[in-house]
Amino acid sequence: MSNDVPKVLTGRRAIVTGATRRLGSAIAQRLAAKGVSLYLHYRSDEEGRQKTSEALDALGGTYVWHRADLGDADACKDVVDAAISELGGVDYLVNNAATFKRTPLESMTVEDFDQQMRINARSVYALSMHAGRHMKAEGHGAIVNIVDISATRPWGTHVPYCASKAAVANMTRGFAQALAPEVRVNAVSPGSALPPEDAAQGSGETGAPIAGHSGAEAIAAAVELMLTADYVTGVDLFVDGGRSLV
Repeated sequence: MSNDVPKVLTGRRAIVTGATRRLGSAIAQRLAAKGVSLYLHYRSDEEGRQKTSEALDALGGTYVWHRADLGDADACKDVVDAAISELGGVDYLVNNAATFKRTPLESMTVEDFDQQMRINARSVYALSMHAGRHMKAEGHGAIVNIVDISATRPWGTHVPYCASKAAVANMTRGFAQALAPEVRVNAVSPGSALPPEDAAQGSGETGAPIAGHSGAEAIAAAVELMLTADYVTGVDLFVDGGRSLV
């Protein structure tokens, strides 16, 4: 990570959900390195929380952890209220937390849809609503949602997941209008950022003009860009090596 600290980020305060591993941890570390005070959400991953804490401590980061199940709408409000109280306000929200479950036709259920919509989409709605109102009242702020290229190119093996991400992509544009001009709302859509933790969860994506995985750092850099690009709102930035072109 660069040691250069842009003034635009220094002293800002951000909520990052799902911050214990993979993309969430990388985003938290990048923002901490740039001088952002962090309010970090996690659900149950204590090992990941410890590892991310160690990385943040090495960076000299300022952070607070909040354990919650974002499938509970009241818990989403609690996260925002607690962050405002602990940090003295919130400037940024990064909606990263999501559940990713393979749901082939022969085993998919209605509960699969409900669960993934509740965690992946409804939580984004609730967090953006509560944090967005606070930011708009303060006169500034930015929200970045982690979507997925599958929101526009769905996989038959992950129908509920893809539907939930399509909802988040739509909400990105809707909240961009509802919260303008004080608050900007954008999305970042990774392709294959990292190899699947479970090979059985693979989506079967086709190749891309730029082969391989982008890596979590590339996604974190895109999130930083969306947080700091003052004249950009309602945009879904694809970071997929051109996979969406294939």
